[in-house]
Amino acid sequence: MPAPSLSKGDVVITIVALHWYPYCIPLRNGFTTAHGPLHKRAGAIVELITSAGIHGLGEIAPLPEFAGSNLCEALSVLPALAASWPGLTLKQAAEEIRAGLESGWLPPAAACGLDTALLDAQGQLAQVNLTELMQREEQAETVQQRLDIPVNAVIGTTDIEATIVKARQAVAAGFRCLKLKVGCDTHLEIERIGALRAAIGPAIELRLDANEAWSFEQAVTILTACIQFAIQYVEQPLKATDLSGMRRLRQTVPIRIAADEALHDLASARNILAAEAADLLIVKPQLAGGLRMGRQIIREGAALGIDSIVTSTIEAGIGLAAALHLAAASPEITLACGLATLPLLRDDLLTGSLVLKDGMLSVPSGAGLGVQLDRSALARHASEALSLRG
Repeated sequence: MPAPSLSKGDVVITIVALHWYPYCIPLRNGFTTAHGPLHKRAGAIVELITSAGIHGLGEIAPLPEFAGSNLCEALSVLPALAASWPGLTLKQAAEEIRAGLESGWLPPAAACGLDTALLDAQGQLAQVNLTELMQREEQAETVQQRLDIPVNAVIGTTDIEATIVKARQAVAAGFRCLKLKVGCDTHLEIERIGALRAAIGPAIELRLDANEAWSFEQAVTILTACIQFAIQYVEQPLKATDLSGMRRLRQTVPIRIAADEALHDLASARNILAAEAADLLIVKPQLAGGLRMGRQIIREGAALGIDSIVTSTIEAGIGLAAALHLAAASPEITLACGLATLPLLRDDLLTGSLVLKDGMLSVPSGAGLGVQLDRSALARHASEALSLRG
């Protein structure tokens, strides 16, 4: 399959302008992890305008607690790019993103938004969606169009009764995989996990997310007690920096260990793989540095027999659609992904929401991202506190 062209006829397409629009969206009910409560989500939509009149969109939504930059830091590089990018081809801009990531001057979330905007413009130019576009870029012999991706429901409540209610609601809605956020009260968490498994039965996949909350001894105690509950895997049970502890935990308990907070760019992914610290990699495009870098991490993991799962950072619809395309373009990914997070937000900034049915998220088939930005909603959620605006 040939790589898509970056020209239109005999005319090479160049960048005309780069704009960005900060937002701040409240969550519907708040969300709690071991890092603390989350009540709103701040980010920015990136818009890249080309000489062909095509507008490519991306999203910048870092999570500072995951070793990433904050939003102001991510946006601080954009004025210089807005001044230097006009006149560049899409390929030249993509090369600048990779060079910026490798040298460290370009924050991963900024790279993600820019990379997505370039791919969106390129997909519209080639009249293919991002899934097909990324597969073509890798010179895949056959393009495998996945129409939908299985996703897990997330349960962030700590009360046992509320946990069971939310789990049963998710199963009734068609989810076949649940992810439970767990805390540091050893006996309470074992009781809560056991009660949840009893409530949902054996057919539903159950995974845990500790968000670095446990010590090694605590992790061994909890996971050993949970062997009977058929846990699919546990995300980041130990501190992100404790790769040797993660490796030792893999050798101590039979439940698979996933690296989440420990993975925040290509270098960190390679450190995890070299340390044999995880059975799975949790790939967040906002932290990885974009979709192309996400694909590289997934490929390198697969070459060593390590599975990957694509998850969101609770970003809005543009970023979520991009992450969904990454999952769909990755044949190595077979497990449910963590992408059913748009309902957590009061607004997804899309004119038509992504279709979530029976635990499956439909992959947009339209050219580029295949979704449309709701500019009126973006205006409503514009963050006046952020002055770095293009």
